[in-house]
Amino acid sequence: MPFNPIDDAQDFTRIINSGKTVVIDFHADSSGWISQRFSEFSDTFVRIGVDFYRVNVDELEEVVLEADVRVVPTYMVFKDGKKVGHATGVDGLSLNKLMGSYVTGWTCAGVGWDATPRQEVINA
Repeated sequence: MPFNPIDDAQDFTRIINSGKTVVIDFHADSSGWISQRFSEFSDTFVRIGVDFYRVNVDELEEVVLEADVRVVPTYMVFKDGKKVGHATGVDGLSLNKLMGSYVTGWTCAGVGWDATPRQEVINA
């Protein structure tokens, strides 16, 4: 699994301002199977230069407040220090759409992708 934990607020700031496309999973230990889906994406998209990180919301309240996380799990995509999109929910479809829209630039049509617009995916 090519993703790393974010250790503190300084680490968060450094990572989102790295100049790379960064996807962050804000999770709690009880997030369950959806973390597996995040792992699958990180295994795939790390090859095209996308960095994946995780924040345990129970351990990094300062980062959670800075990122304005209100629901767990929340997934956010940052480019050049700016949040360009986020998704919430445990159904996996919103994460699929987020990855298709903001990481690859592809539409979400195809095997395993949901092309239905969902409220859980929100432009920054």
